[in-house]
Amino acid sequence: MSEVKEALSNVDIAVIVEELQDLLGAKVEKVYQREQEIILRLHAHLEGKRLEAYGSSVDLVLEAGRRIHLTKYRMEMPKTPTSFAMLLRKHLKGGRIRSIKQRDFDRIVEICVERADGRRTLVLELLPPGNLLLLDENGRIIQPLRRETFTTRTLLPGKLYETPPSKLNPLTATQEDLRNLFAAKEEAEHRGKRGRSREVVKVLATETGLGGLYAEEVCLRAGVDKKKDAEKLSDEEIRAIYDAIREIFEPIIEKDMSKIKPHIVFEANEGLEEGSEGEEMREKRAFQVLPFELRRFDGCDKEFFRTFNDAVDEFFTRFAAEEHLKTSEKEEIERLERILSEQESALRKFKREEEECRRKAELIYTRFKEIEDALRAVQGAGRKISLTFEEDGEVLELQLDPSLSLHENAARYYERAKAIRKKIEGVEKALAETRLKLEAEREAVAAAEKAEKAGEAVGEEREREKKAIVRKVERKKWFERFRWFFTSSGFLVVGGRDATSNEILVKRHMANKDIFFHTQAEGAPAVILKTEGRTVSDADLEEAAQFAASYSSLWKLGFYGGECYCVSATQVSKTPPSGEYLRKGSFVVRGKRRYFKVELALCIGIADEETGKDGEKSMPVLGGERSESEQESERGREEEGGESDEKRRLRLVVCPALSLKHGVKLRYWVEIRPGDTRKEEIAREIMAFLLDEAEKRGEKDEIEEEISLDKLMQMLPPGKSTIMNIFRH
Repeated sequence: MSEVKEALSNVDIAVIVEELQDLLGAKVEKVYQREQEIILRLHAHLEGKRLEAYGSSVDLVLEAGRRIHLTKYRMEMPKTPTSFAMLLRKHLKGGRIRSIKQRDFDRIVEICVERADGRRTLVLELLPPGNLLLLDENGRIIQPLRRETFTTRTLLPGKLYETPPSKLNPLTATQEDLRNLFAAKEEAEHRGKRGRSREVVKVLATETGLGGLYAEEVCLRAGVDKKKDAEKLSDEEIRAIYDAIREIFEPIIEKDMSKIKPHIVFEANEGLEEGSEGEEMREKRAFQVLPFELRRFDGCDKEFFRTFNDAVDEFFTRFAAEEHLKTSEKEEIERLERILSEQESALRKFKREEEECRRKAELIYTRFKEIEDALRAVQGAGRKISLTFEEDGEVLELQLDPSLSLHENAARYYERAKAIRKKIEGVEKALAETRLKLEAEREAVAAAEKAEKAGEAVGEEREREKKAIVRKVERKKWFERFRWFFTSSGFLVVGGRDATSNEILVKRHMANKDIFFHTQAEGAPAVILKTEGRTVSDADLEEAAQFAASYSSLWKLGFYGGECYCVSATQVSKTPPSGEYLRKGSFVVRGKRRYFKVELALCIGIADEETGKDGEKSMPVLGGERSESEQESERGREEEGGESDEKRRLRLVVCPALSLKHGVKLRYWVEIRPGDTRKEEIAREIMAFLLDEAEKRGEKDEIEEEISLDKLMQMLPPGKSTIMNIFRH
């Protein structure tokens, strides 16, 4: 198993910094701190630039010792800022970024921010152990994230900032520089390696800052044995190493980002799983993110991105969140197991104590004569006595009060046994609850893993039995097999539930004039907006984008916002590039995309739906006003027959929260967002609210027929949620 990348390398930083030149002139609006991450919220003009997909309000993530990049994933920020975040706001807010530089090809990035009152520099150290420092115009430290003292420098307020000792920059090094580097013995002797050979790969990795990964790639392309003694390299081998460095890092040396191929490298886990349709599916594990392809990873699965910033964001933000989710689920199981063990131990202890108290009470009566004589002998002594008896091979010690009668002493033990019995009942109740929680947690994790491998939605328990009422079977519209809603202007939006339904939706139901929505996050649904040739407003597009993003894996990972794009249906194809293969439910999108930044939020509630003759469904009243032709048709029916053939029916629906802001009408509903409550619990809470509200309105019977726990579970997005608000009209 390959080692997972933990931090950006010197090479990665060089590419990232070049891409971040798009941020020059951006205004610092806010500064946040989430654990070890500092987030600069910027207002930037990125139109027509490489990073234009991030929009005008962007978050720049700075994590000391690890990473720097823009992120399209919005996380909840702390309500109370840290003292360091407050200090950065004081010195940076309102300032504009004037420069972003990498210091001498080292893992150090300097961000210069200018305001009317002067310049400040943020220095991000990405080399271990990592630090973030705020400097004044003279290069003195105003405040570091961590105060540290090293043998060669001191990072304390008021001190002049000093960088670590510099190394040879391989991107600007000449053949002569390399020849001197490989021939040099002083460095090896200084480190106590006198007499040892200096391997080529180690010299490149440690004395030029290339790191082990790129040092091995250089040796591979140069055709040089990586373990060869550096001092014994021939001129031809040194020239080959020089040429390999120029070849690999050409995009950085020439500052031509069009030549990079940003991608994430995946390692397939051992063993094959059978997919839901009998296909072989391999669970992949991301372990590297790179700005250009390396030969050592030929044959590995790769996912390519438009910019290296996109790839780094996906690798460090989304995959890190997935790992955190898996870790937190494992930790929750371990926590519950620990609680269960403690409760079982306490239960055994209480049962022993209860049994012992009862035996002691009974012993007082079985040894009545001996105990009574002992009590009389010390009567009036004013102190308790201790008597020891052997009972069934076990020694029991009685603590007796001479001021009480024999019966009263026995009663004290019985009362103590009763008190312990109440504790036992409490522990047994808690134990049963813990076992249920643990079982539910294990089942949820197992079901999620199974669903993830199969690419299908998790099957949920059916809570409610079918009612013993014979109802007419209703004819369903085609889109009701999918996730769907009507926008505030009445456009139908339909989304897939899994890989199979994604495939069916795009192949069978997407017309050339439709609009296709998707997110970069893995496991996102294919969503289409049916235009029927009509003009679609920005409000409708935003609603569809929020719908698509909310049903993606972003919700499961706990993000509060995300990015979604839309394209014309004609830009979507099932034909992969030559030599590549498309998995089931996957598509190729070509051409320019329009991006939306949206919050993740859905509303689930009860709406009115009109039904015509024989129960034939009309358009649900979920969005905007009905078209003129529909209104004219209805007026005609009313003029002819005095009444419309349509009647109202209550319907359980789901729609993006933006739809309600844009005019969609529901009778009563709840708004949900990513949270920490499991789907089953959220579904039960929503169901309880809807039934309670229906009873108040005298429509409980109809709502009970319409809703079920299973239906609510299918409407909920993957992962945990929280109910933000409840609403009534």
